[in-house]
Amino acid sequence: MLIYRYKLKFQGSTHFGDTGIDLENVSECINSDTLFSALVNAVSTLEGGKAATDFVNRFINQPPILISSLFLYTGDIFFLPRPMIDNHIPKELKRTMGKELKGLKWLTVEEFKKWTCESALTEPDICSMQDDQEKYKKAFEVEMRPRVSLDRTTQQSKIYHAGYVYFHQNAGLYGLAAFNDLSTLDYFKRLLSGLGDIGLGGEKTYGCGMFKVVEFQEVTGIFKDILEGNSRQITLLSLYHPSTAEEASLDDKLIAYDVIRKKGWINSGRHALPLKRKSIGFITEGSVFKEYVKGRVADVTPETDPYSMLTHNVYRYGYAFTVPLGGSYE
Repeated sequence: MLIYRYKLKFQGSTHFGDTGIDLENVSECINSDTLFSALVNAVSTLEGGKAATDFVNRFINQPPILISSLFLYTGDIFFLPRPMIDNHIPKELKRTMGKELKGLKWLTVEEFKKWTCESALTEPDICSMQDDQEKYKKAFEVEMRPRVSLDRTTQQSKIYHAGYVYFHQNAGLYGLAAFNDLSTLDYFKRLLSGLGDIGLGGEKTYGCGMFKVVEFQEVTGIFKDILEGNSRQITLLSLYHPSTAEEASLDDKLIAYDVIRKKGWINSGRHALPLKRKSIGFITEGSVFKEYVKGRVADVTPETDPYSMLTHNVYRYGYAFTVPLGGSYE
């Protein structure tokens, strides 16, 4: 497959909802399932409902595109989620720097390569990784804005807060995408550009989430190295929802993992519907498996639609974008 990296530069604030109460909790990154849903809605908005249905149907069995989640970049530093395996770290280092190791959530791509190649880490390595965590945190700011709602019956006002993320001058999000052919690649580029004009994430009424694609190029160098390893063990750069065929053997494949449950309201094109999709679980980025996993697009259409609002099924993207573990490090 052809693997490309693309960078998004946001024009203003973003609102990527995170697990929590109301609109306060926000994330600086976007999971792969959310990105895919945004792309489907962009197809619906730009080309119509039938085109969106056709687009989704192409992913039901054999996806023409594999997408990673969107991660932070700042300048020429690209961050990736730390794999949840640490067998290669000396026991003494775990004992003396356990707290520091636990706090490592993100690695630069260079650190990620060293980690996935299972090269023996040293205390200076961990200290350098800690320093890069601070660079990560300084690449964006979270702002809480007060808002007022009115009770429909009593007209009493109530203050609540909404969270927004601002990326700094040279920072934004980037993703990886693998394509079967050039025609699919060209379509994805056009679709991504259209999504930038529509906006990614929530609060688009307030102008959130609009972006420009500032880079779209085939992976080279260190990205190419980490993606083209030949180890059986893999780590995830996307969310993953197992296919029916994979469910029976999943426990045997897992090495280290975390899970997240996704739920929420349904959007169809530009329309937000008063319907909730089915709740669904995913294995998260950074989880580690003994061997390759595929995943699927899961049907999360609600069982009841009392007002007959839906004209299509609702799906959530759960294909795995994987990176091999193991190898050598120079």
